[in-house]
Amino acid sequence: MSALHLLDTLSLTSGDITSILDDARLFLTATGLRTSVPPTLQGRTVTLAFFESSTRTRLSFEAAAKRLGAVTLLFTPTGSSVEKGETLGETFATIEAMGVDAIVLRHGVNGIHHEMSQNTSMSIINAGEGSRAHPTQALLDASTLLERLPIRARMAPLDGYRIVIVGDIRHSRVARSNVDVFLKLGAEVALCAPPTLAPDDDTMKGLQYFDCIEDACKWAHVVNLLRIQRERITADIVPGIDEYRERYAMTTERAQRYPDIVITHPGPVSLGVETDARVLTMSQSLVHRQVTHGVAVRMAILQRLLNPPTP
Repeated sequence: MSALHLLDTLSLTSGDITSILDDARLFLTATGLRTSVPPTLQGRTVTLAFFESSTRTRLSFEAAAKRLGAVTLLFTPTGSSVEKGETLGETFATIEAMGVDAIVLRHGVNGIHHEMSQNTSMSIINAGEGSRAHPTQALLDASTLLERLPIRARMAPLDGYRIVIVGDIRHSRVARSNVDVFLKLGAEVALCAPPTLAPDDDTMKGLQYFDCIEDACKWAHVVNLLRIQRERITADIVPGIDEYRERYAMTTERAQRYPDIVITHPGPVSLGVETDARVLTMSQSLVHRQVTHGVAVRMAILQRLLNPPTP
C-alpha cells in the first residue's frame, strides 16, 4: 500500500499485511466490532463509487468510514453524467473538486485503479477490479483465518497451513488476491476447479491443482470457496448443478466428514451450489465472521490512508 492508495495486494509486503491486520484487530471483539472507537476521520469525506453491483463490500466500507467519523457520499453511475458520455477521469476530477479525500472504487476494467491514481490527489481504494484484484477481500480473509488458526510465526503467520481455493478461479479477482496474500503469509496454496474454470493466465502457475474437492479436503486445513454464477452452469462449462456439487461443493455431508477443515467464502453464497445453508451455521464455517472482519480491515485501511500515524 502506498502512502496514498490501496490499488492491489502485489505492492504489499508481508510486513505491510501483518501491520494492517494488527490495526484491524484493535476494532474487533470476540463476538463482533468494538462499539466505540475514536472518530479519527472526523472532517474527512469518502465517496463510494461502485460501477458493479455490490452489497457486502459497499455497506462494509460505508460502515467502516462512518464508525471512524467520516462523511460518506454515494456515487451511482446509473443516472449520472457517465451515462451521458463523461469519462471516468472527468468524474474523478469533479468529485475531487468537491473536497473528497478518498474514493472507494469498484470497476470491471482491469488496470483502471492504477490508471486513475496517476491524476488525482484523492486516495483510491480498490473495492474490486475486473478479474484481477480485490485486495480488501484478501486481507479480511487472512484476518479471519489468523483469528481462528494458531499462529506459527510473526512474519509468516500462516506457515504450515494448507489452503485450497475451490470454484470459478478463472474469473475470480478474489482468488488472485487471496493467492498473493496467503503465499506472502507463509501458507501453502492449491487450487480446485473444473478444467473450464481453472486459471488460464500465468499468475497462478506452479500451484498444486486438485480436480475434485474430495481430494482437496484430504490435503487442506482451509477450504476457501468461491461463488459460481448460475449462468456459467452450461453444457460447455459445467454440465449441471448436480455434477458441480458432486465434484466441487462443500456439502453438509462433506463438511461433517471433515470437521477439522475451516471453511470460508467471500459471499454472496449460491446456496445449493457451492455449499449448503446448514454449512454456514457450523462451527468450522467462518463465513459470517468474515463480514465482521471486513468492516475492521476496511477501518484499518481508511485510517492508514487518511490519518496516518505521525513518524
